[in-house]
Parts: sequence; structure tokens; C-alpha cells
Amino acid sequence: MATPKPSLSALLVCDMVIEDKMTNKKSIIGSFTDIWAQTFPCVQPRMAVYFCLTDAEGSYDILLRLLNTDTEMLLAQAGFTVVIPDRFVIQDFGVGLPPVQFPGAGRYELQIFANKEFLGRKEFRVTPVPPPGEEAESEPQN
Repeated sequence: MATPKPSLSALLVCDMVIEDKMTNKKSIIGSFTDIWAQTFPCVQPRMAVYFCLTDAEGSYDILLRLLNTDTEMLLAQAGFTVVIPDRFVIQDFGVGLPPVQFPGAGRYELQIFANKEFLGRKEFRVTPVPPPGEEAESEPQN
């Protein structure tokens, strides 16, 4: 029997996900939609993904892919297997990623697949920040 395609009910990019071993509750720390950098390439030393699946039962090969939306260049990917015991279970996951190097400013996205089926994506931006002092120089004088 084929496993049903899971429904993705949450997908967040953050600094870290902490799981309380007593309650299995997840704390999402530093959820973001922008990474600010003064120079490129830049490295994001800490990234994690939080996602929640419903309407799933059985074993799933999960694939997370991080890519540049404009160029479709793959920056990182992680794969692992999860087992969901029952379709009525709402299962959430927190996954830490290794440091990621972003080649330049632009739009990026995290994609998630289960058993090679696309479930969803989360977009975010990498944005240049002017070096200290330049911002003040460009502001109009009174």
C-alpha cells in the first residue's frame, strides 16, 4: 500500500529549534524572512527548519533543499527518514542545518519533499546592508 501524501501545515526558517524532551514541545528561536549581510559571499552560521505534517501515515524520505530562487542554484540539501504512526497524528519536526554560504543578495527558498513529492516552500531574502557610517552619510542633512 502506498503512503498518503502528507499535508504540510507549517514551514519556518529560523536560527534554531529546541525540543523539550519531557513534553516534545518545540521552541522556534529567531524565525526570519531576511538575512542581512555587509559582504558577499556571506555565511549564515546557524539555520534550522521547523515543519509540521498532517494526514500522513508510514515511512517518508524527507528532502530539504535550499536554493537561489533567481538562478535555481542548489546551496544545500539534507535528507532523512521519518515514520508517522497514524493519519490522525499531527507531527512536527525541527531540523538543524550546517552553516550555509550565500553567494550574493537575492531571493532564496527552502523546499520540502516527502517520498519525492513536493510539499511546499518557504521564501526568504538575503539583503545587503551598507557598511557602518555609510547609512548616516546618505541621510539628508537638516
